[in-house]
Amino acid sequence: MTTRKRAIAIVPVRVNSQRLPGKALLKESGKELFLHTCDQAKAASCFHRVLVATDDDRVDAVARAHGIEVARTSPTPRTGSERCAEAVQEIDCDAVIDIQGDWPEVAPRDLEALVAQLLSGQAQCNTLAVELDASRTDDPNVVKVVRGHNGKALYFSRAAIPFVKEGTFCRLRHIGVYGFSREVLLRIPALPSSGLAEAESLEQLRFLENDIAMHVLDATSTPWGIEARSDYDAFLQRLGKRGTRS
Repeated sequence: MTTRKRAIAIVPVRVNSQRLPGKALLKESGKELFLHTCDQAKAASCFHRVLVATDDDRVDAVARAHGIEVARTSPTPRTGSERCAEAVQEIDCDAVIDIQGDWPEVAPRDLEALVAQLLSGQAQCNTLAVELDASRTDDPNVVKVVRGHNGKALYFSRAAIPFVKEGTFCRLRHIGVYGFSREVLLRIPALPSSGLAEAESLEQLRFLENDIAMHVLDATSTPWGIEARSDYDAFLQRLGKRGTRS
């Protein structure tokens, strides 16, 4: 009998954000920011379990109060993927989607697409991107990605890439969600870095440095990450407009 492959979603949450301190616990929307991300994961049809991974007692308490499973981690992880790797060590699964807690609007159908590609064996690591709004080209808080003809990432940067000397080029904006086979995720904490990840403050560059190919899927929605207070205010505005229409 064939065993059904299983995927889980992990939302890694830390409170000590440098750009917007305490953002995970901001709740002007009516609930803490990371809970919106958890709701999106729970709305997807592809996950066997949805967990929050954290070392913070406040996040732990909020998650449990809302019926969300918590995986307690040490303070050691340097990145969200390292926190997910620690959380998944005792969990039986085939694929893991690491949904950064400050991406509250990622679409469930896009999460399902990542899982489908992983479980089919077409990728061992993947992520999402959408066309970049030209007004945000030079914004260092907006991460850009260049993708090859094979659908895999060539490079990520906070800078405007690629440089376009002439003509036009469709730039892509990265969405902070990562899919991994369980085997690849468990390798992440031990990966060496040449310094690119640290220079750009982008953990995914360490994957590319170590020959972990990242498939970049086109998102069907246009979610935004919450990096600064202005991002959170824009999120509240969008949320209010959706509430008015419903």
